Amino acid sequence: MGTEIKPGEHHGRLVAQYRSYMGLSQQDLADEMRVSLRTVQRMEMRAVIKDPERRRLLVGLLGIPAAYLALDREAASPITKTRLILNDDRMAFYEEQLETNWEVFHLGGTSRAERWIDIWMSNVADFAREARGTAWEKRALAVLCMSYQLKADILGDQGNYIQANTSCKQAFRIAQELDDPELKAAALVRQGVIRIGQEHFQEAVGILQGALDIIKGHGYVTLRGNILQVLSDAYARLQRPQECWRAIGLAESVVQQQTQVRERSQRVFNAASLTAHKGLKALLLHDYDRALSLIDKGLATYDPVFIPRRARFLAKRAEALYGCHEIDACVATAEDVYSLARSVGANRVITGVKRLHADLAQSRWGKERCVRRLGVMLGARD
Repeated sequence: MGTEIKPGEHHGRLVAQYRSYMGLSQQDLADEMRVSLRTVQRMEMRAVIKDPERRRLLVGLLGIPAAYLALDREAASPITKTRLILNDDRMAFYEEQLETNWEVFHLGGTSRAERWIDIWMSNVADFAREARGTAWEKRALAVLCMSYQLKADILGDQGNYIQANTSCKQAFRIAQELDDPELKAAALVRQGVIRIGQEHFQEAVGILQGALDIIKGHGYVTLRGNILQVLSDAYARLQRPQECWRAIGLAESVVQQQTQVRERSQRVFNAASLTAHKGLKALLLHDYDRALSLIDKGLATYDPVFIPRRARFLAKRAEALYGCHEIDACVATAEDVYSLARSVGANRVITGVKRLHADLAQSRWGKERCVRRLGVMLGARD
């Protein structure tokens, strides 16, 4: 949801927010509650809904946490979920909201996405259970599968690899139930990214090769290109340059095959991102001049609205500058990256900047004024 909701807030506003989030009009809610439209309108204006039974009904209908409506302190019969009528409008709402949630994550980063992900997962899981045995079952499961993958990306960006891996496994289990190669491969590539974050590089190679095998002959050009891009990263970290650049070469051939067909994997792959990623591979292989040139070339055409990814590429640019012994430019870039990463909650990028400063502090430039300034900046904001 767009804003963080806390227990004890205005009851009526909570009802209005959750009603809107469920895609229901005031009349829809009135019909479900078997009250008049005017009753719902008055209720949403009240700071406190006094009738505990009405509050319990709202919890069941809209999925509002009981504590938010002060029901956790009241002794009463257990709250039961009320089954809302399934219809195509409601199915479309979840599909459209999922797209919006991914967009918020891609553009606004982890700090915005983590506010509502648990509420979203609870609502989607409930909806998928309701949709069992209906015409919407497969579509609802696909939404649940990609919601788990979104949660995995959020947790991974926070460095919470264990829970991120659990979400990936849940997504893969659902994709297997659907027998959907695209969703299975998307879950596996995310698991491969997590393994790289955990420094299990050889295991990541196996997972990513498995993802490529799953979509072989199925198309999914963007997903295939992204898998190859991540695979090249795993090879670079293993210091296997020949295999790294071979994977990059295959990814470059895939760029030429891209079409306007929309894929569901939510993996980013295009010419600009591939160029910047080539710079990251050169950096991992200690070719700093080439890394700096490629990263700058990629950033020149990379869509600036993708702030979290741009922060990551800029952080790697700072590392390349350090490798080229351009310390003033390195620190200036690191300072900009740190502020940008904090604004979107990119914890992995923040950790990288801190690691870079630790390396600088131990180097022959450790006493330089700019290095000390960066240290003060990092310490003052922790």
